[in-house]
Amino acid sequence: MTDLRDGPDTALQARLDGFAEAAALSSKYYTEDQVAAFEAQRDKASERLRHGTTHTVVAIAGATGSGKSSIVNRFAGTELTKSSVRRPTTSATHAVVWGESDAGPLLDWLEVPHRYLVETEPDHPLAGLVLLDLPDHDSTAFEHRIEVDRLVELVDVLVWVTDPQKYADAALHLGYIQPLASHAGILRFVLNQADRLDDGGVSVAADFGRLLAEDGIAGAEPLAVSALTGMGFDEFTHVLRGAIDARNAALVRVEADLNEVAKGLVSTGELADPQGTLAAELISGLSEASGAVEAADVAERHHKRQGSLAMGWPFTRWARRLAKKPLADLPGPGRTGAAAPRADLAIRDYAEAVAADVDTPWPRAVRNAATSERDELLDDLRQSVGRATVQAGSKPAWWQVIGWLQKLLAGAAIVGLVWLIVVAILGGFFMFDTEPLLPPTPEAEWIPLPSALLILGVIIGLIVGLLARIPLGVGAKRRGRRARKEIERQVEAHAKSRVIDPVQVVANDRTRIAQAIAPPTDP
Repeated sequence: MTDLRDGPDTALQARLDGFAEAAALSSKYYTEDQVAAFEAQRDKASERLRHGTTHTVVAIAGATGSGKSSIVNRFAGTELTKSSVRRPTTSATHAVVWGESDAGPLLDWLEVPHRYLVETEPDHPLAGLVLLDLPDHDSTAFEHRIEVDRLVELVDVLVWVTDPQKYADAALHLGYIQPLASHAGILRFVLNQADRLDDGGVSVAADFGRLLAEDGIAGAEPLAVSALTGMGFDEFTHVLRGAIDARNAALVRVEADLNEVAKGLVSTGELADPQGTLAAELISGLSEASGAVEAADVAERHHKRQGSLAMGWPFTRWARRLAKKPLADLPGPGRTGAAAPRADLAIRDYAEAVAADVDTPWPRAVRNAATSERDELLDDLRQSVGRATVQAGSKPAWWQVIGWLQKLLAGAAIVGLVWLIVVAILGGFFMFDTEPLLPPTPEAEWIPLPSALLILGVIIGLIVGLLARIPLGVGAKRRGRRARKEIERQVEAHAKSRVIDPVQVVANDRTRIAQAIAPPTDP
């Protein structure tokens, strides 16, 4: 509890500032009606504090015939509000102010038109008291009940006056006391007309206390008084003076109001850590949905195909070009019918796990945050898979060396073949002497040079192509693993920016709201 004498404005203003922050954050998660009610309570608290704590506003409320006006008149020492034996009723709120301090602005805010001043010395027991005589809460006039309900929400201390006939009235307990159970610190209870009872109202007051405990107000001790004889008014005055002297009744009410409205923004349970194990499970699920394993296989086959086209025997490359490209089997969201649903399932499971232990509205908020960039995420995953797989087919420098060697060997074979064809045409068709055209191969005079060029170009080219498959296979597996790691790395980055970070924002907002509206702790 904040002590007004220690500077309540500072402590409470800091809390009201926190409520302003909470209201701004809450607008993203709660309904307009909830946020409006929250802001209305905050504004009401701010306005009450703006009027200071010089005066303590005490409302006398009760049913028709309970003697509210008689109690006010006895405190004032004169008949300020009329009471009638035939049909006692208060039709409008009356205010009685003790002391010289101007309570006008405060009563203007309370919208109380009927005001009476009781001039007192500064040390008078009731100096600083603003006593309100409210209309009857059970009045048949609708506007009277509205007036009671309005002021019940605004006053610092609420004194419920009843009598031996109506103290158990359901309209009192169900309509007012039970809804105000969280405000027990501002409630006081008086059993009037105790002079009519043999034991001075002791037993009835005790039973009244029992009913109050059932309403949720433990430890309440109703005062048995008599406005007619003055019985119990010394104790009543002592109770009121306690609130006046402490100068914290307004603060008690404000804090009770803030605590009550804060309950509507505090949900049970805690959000699971969006960054921990659940994030790892999400990333694993999205990696599976994106087809990281399948993409690694495609990357491996794509690398082999690119290597074969770059280093294989040139005369058979056309067949490989006609074969189905591995990239046609590239998986990922948007490419296969089941990939996007699998990604959606991973996101949904993640959101449900994060919000499994909290209540409304946070499960919906977490789910909305997790799926807010769903389409962008799927597009990112698709591009990541394609980019990493295509990059796996990039040509290493040694491919160019083997490629130029294959071209050289192919060129030699072509030269030898053309040479032999020319010799065959000249010798066979034109009957030329072709022996000069078939010089022997150096170091191998037994075979003509064009034949050697053809045979060696073909054989060595095939051997080179076969031998190149060995390092090509090793490199393809390495490129496949690298592609998978790159896909998983990008999946993690995209999952963090598109899913995890938005959910973390919700978790941070929930924490900030809870911290902003939390009651102050005593030092």
